[in-house]
Amino acid sequence: MDVKERKAFQECYKTSRDYKFYVRHEMSEKQIFEFKKGKYVVDCVNDGWEIWQAAKTQAVSQEKGRSDFEIISQTIELVDLLASANRFQRDKSRPFPFDSNNPRNIEWWRLACKIQELLTNTDPNNCDFDEYKAMIEAAQEVNNE
Repeated sequence: MDVKERKAFQECYKTSRDYKFYVRHEMSEKQIFEFKKGKYVVDCVNDGWEIWQAAKTQAVSQEKGRSDFEIISQTIELVDLLASANRFQRDKSRPFPFDSNNPRNIEWWRLACKIQELLTNTDPNNCDFDEYKAMIEAAQEVNNE
């Protein structure tokens, strides 16, 4: 396991609400990021690490030139993974988390974008969301015929 990768994860995790909660409750950084037998001791931190690993596995290299559709779809999958790791299900009253007003969806989208940027050097917020929506709507029309 790459120590540099764990450090990158920890820097990303420090922006999370969980990390801020632990710090407010007087946990030291050493306690929060204690790592034994291949996993983090604190469950929420370990959940985040597992999401990080899943995102890394799922990430496709930039040389393959992913389309905006692929980047947005993958980021939405990360949002759903973040939600389930927090024992929630994403509010799908608005099918696109990047359009949501739900604070959790907004936070999960932000974290998923940060993960994408760290692992693939891609910012999903630079993608063409209108094209993505049009492709999803076209696929739904075909499925409804």
